[in-house]
Amino acid sequence: MAIPANVGPPKTIVFHYPGLEPKLREQFVYQAYVTAAEVQRQRFIPGNRLVLKFNDEVIGEGQIILCEPLTLGDLTPYDAMVGGYENVDTLRKDCWMRLIGQVKKPEDVEFYKVLYRWL
Repeated sequence: MAIPANVGPPKTIVFHYPGLEPKLREQFVYQAYVTAAEVQRQRFIPGNRLVLKFNDEVIGEGQIILCEPLTLGDLTPYDAMVGGYENVDTLRKDCWMRLIGQVKKPEDVEFYKVLYRWL
């Protein structure tokens, strides 16, 4: 028998982009971006409870709805909007600097988007 996703301790997502703080406090952000290593380490699956933080401060709690891989080229203006970014270029730049780093082909590096709901 499988263990339900919401039984274990909550997972943590930490936001760092300065423009997100007021939108997080108003609960206007519904999507986060994390590295593949972070997904493996915390074992994100739909149904997991989340603790949402801005830097070191807890902002609220949520629950994962979707966790799927993508690349910089897959990001859309809609992703930027639900992620709390001003536009898709700002989102791509933040993901490149924070998640991907300096690699030869950043457009090929996979990372994950985590869609969640506030609790």
